[in-house]
Amino acid sequence: MTSRGPGCGPHGDPGRSRAVSPGSPYDARYYAANRQVHDRPALRWYARLVRRYCGRGPYLDFGCGAGHLLQRLAAAGPAAGFEVSSWAAATARTTARCPVYERLDDLPSGEFGVVVAVHVLEHLPDDTVATTLGAWRRTLRPDGRALVVTPDPAGRGRALAGPRWVGAADPTHVNLKPHAQWRALLAAHGFEVLREGTDGLWHVPYGPHPSPSDAVRAAPALAQYVTGRLLLPPGAGESGVLVVRRRPRP
Repeated sequence: MTSRGPGCGPHGDPGRSRAVSPGSPYDARYYAANRQVHDRPALRWYARLVRRYCGRGPYLDFGCGAGHLLQRLAAAGPAAGFEVSSWAAATARTTARCPVYERLDDLPSGEFGVVVAVHVLEHLPDDTVATTLGAWRRTLRPDGRALVVTPDPAGRGRALAGPRWVGAADPTHVNLKPHAQWRALLAAHGFEVLREGTDGLWHVPYGPHPSPSDAVRAAPALAQYVTGRLLLPPGAGESGVLVVRRRPRP
């Protein structure tokens, strides 16, 4: 289900959602086309963010794909995955040697300290997002946290790239909301925002040809990667990054 980076295709208007056609496959061809079959440097940064800002597990990598981020999380503590693609779930079990759930109803209640959802929510129509956030609340322990990453159509990356924006490149990105809308939606579903930022401008060049300005633009993203921190403000990059905490019910 998850996309740890974009692929190719059109996108809808920011803030609107379109349903994925029934039976849309997230199979081996999808992961190969999106270059997500193998491990990638960005996953190291996400794993470090989880350890720095979300604390101890057990971890649930929600939309774990081929299992490389799950493998990194498992190195830090008990971890499991969730994945709707049978192909990806089987691959993740082999990669990470962790349990991987394929149905929301099978997720245990109050089991996890941290949910990690990197490039997942943009694949889901709004009604499925609501169901998903309810499942996160159920499976998280009291005061549990989540790291959420989604493309930001209101961000600087979209403004620079225009119609070539990387976040619009995957046709399964059916729910491209600006960062502020995801922030409000998470709050409305019982999550308190603890920290927020962006991944920075990494998809260079932004013009038709490489230029020295690309190195300047990419430098802050590189600094974040090297330090394993979330330093850049929301809207300054390609994707929004949110660290949230499960609020107790009133």
